[in-house]
Amino acid sequence: MHYPQLVDTVPIEFGKQFISFITGDHNQRRINLKYHFNETTGKVFAEVTFGDQAQGPPGHTHGGAISAVFDELMGACCWVNGYPAMTAQYTTRFFRPLPLDKSVLFTSHIKEVDENKINLRAKLHDEMGEQYASARGLFIAQDLEKLKKMSPNKS
Repeated sequence: MHYPQLVDTVPIEFGKQFISFITGDHNQRRINLKYHFNETTGKVFAEVTFGDQAQGPPGHTHGGAISAVFDELMGACCWVNGYPAMTAQYTTRFFRPLPLDKSVLFTSHIKEVDENKINLRAKLHDEMGEQYASARGLFIAQDLEKLKKMSPNKS
């Protein structure tokens, strides 16, 4: 699939720049995902195909898999825009079931920053513009040095 939104983006390389909860085992039968960042707009995109191991209702993607991508996408949006942050809360709204093996695009952007609170919006649609879900997230900016101290691997 080709999405015009991805024209002026750069790839986000999880595993090098960030550790990915979603794609950690690179199981393409579960979630095949590629992140992109538009440095001008600050938007983060994810090209995603959910495979048969992400099934919820027969032949369709599990809502938890969709929600997990939204959470990681919005967190990545915070980090690549210079806000090391953690999720405080997020809500996913579903509009219609997403068939398995359908290529879709997730989009996230920061709506507002108020001191340490970062409000984000995200949506999930296909190449034809059909919307499947949306999300709202509240993330809390963190002190990077304190985050480093939380890690058992101090490097």
